[in-house]
Amino acid sequence: MHPLALGYQTLGRAARALPRPLAYSAARRLMTAAYHSWPRGRRAATRNAQYLLPHVDWDGGADSLARAQFQRYGEYLVDAVRLDELSPADCFAAVGGDSQEWSEQWDQLQSWYGKRPILFAVVHFGNWEVLGGAFAHRVGPSMVLVDDLGHPDLNRAIQQQRARLGMIPASGRGGLRQVVRHLQGNGTAAILFDRPPRAGEQALAESLFAHPLQLPNEIHRIAERTDAKLIPLTCTRDGRNFSFKPHIVLDHNPTDSLLSAFEPAIRRHPDQWYQFRELRLR
Repeated sequence: MHPLALGYQTLGRAARALPRPLAYSAARRLMTAAYHSWPRGRRAATRNAQYLLPHVDWDGGADSLARAQFQRYGEYLVDAVRLDELSPADCFAAVGGDSQEWSEQWDQLQSWYGKRPILFAVVHFGNWEVLGGAFAHRVGPSMVLVDDLGHPDLNRAIQQQRARLGMIPASGRGGLRQVVRHLQGNGTAAILFDRPPRAGEQALAESLFAHPLQLPNEIHRIAERTDAKLIPLTCTRDGRNFSFKPHIVLDHNPTDSLLSAFEPAIRRHPDQWYQFRELRLR
């Protein structure tokens, strides 16, 4: 079983029984152990961190940043196993609700909803599930293209909770077709795109802090095919509490690197980018 799937299952019972702050602390310790016992993931995270260090706000070396990313992922796992405690309204409250800072962005998204296709570009950062629930509460349901989480029971448990919060899961090739049809009907969807291309997969030149890299171009192909509005979307955790700040980029220039839109969030909170596959930045 994938170590992160094993961590999820091991953490689940304790994460539900403990108060959330204590569950976060336990998860951080568990993921510290995972960092030391999973050489492949540790090497990938450390190499990625080496590229980030000159560009981000971090006091420490690549090893400390990579380890912190594992620990932050432990906090995300706590949130994931406790998704059934949340309603879409809880998610919206967790990202600040209709705060003055983001009310215009929410209003704009609501004005587009159902009238034009919206495609959110999401990275492995912060807690995108909370954003999905918040969007469902404030605007409406969406579809999300999801990855295999490493175990059938884990997939079923997480996808059911995502659907309950207003995120309709779609996976695999069939999921891609579902997303395209949904967008062609003026629907809204989200795709996690910051992963290394698979063998034989079409790729596109991207950049992160001026480092070139190759990422899958499926999100761009889908946006072009459906004429969807492509919107980078993420959030940052406020400390170690269940509180987040959204980052919604409505004016992204399609000719710019998509990943570069996330640089401000990654620069300020590099430990919240949980990327355990080497991106091979150059």
